[in-house]
Amino acid sequence: MKHYSNFYLKFKNRKIYIEEDNVYTICPECGREHIVDLVEVLGSGDADLYSTQVYCEDCSQKRLKA
Repeated sequence: MKHYSNFYLKFKNRKIYIEEDNVYTICPECGREHIVDLVEVLGSGDADLYSTQVYCEDCSQKRLKA
């Protein structure tokens, strides 16, 4: 049995549960769509969904090197 989170999106009266493999964002550097782990991003309590930006793996590596 699959465990669903308590949070979901609603689209055309259909619930779309937020799971670890269906949350995506756009990299603010290159514009690439990539998967994101909300627990990892929001787990510290210092972030929110509206102002948090998550870089893709390639852009993250470039930023670390700079």
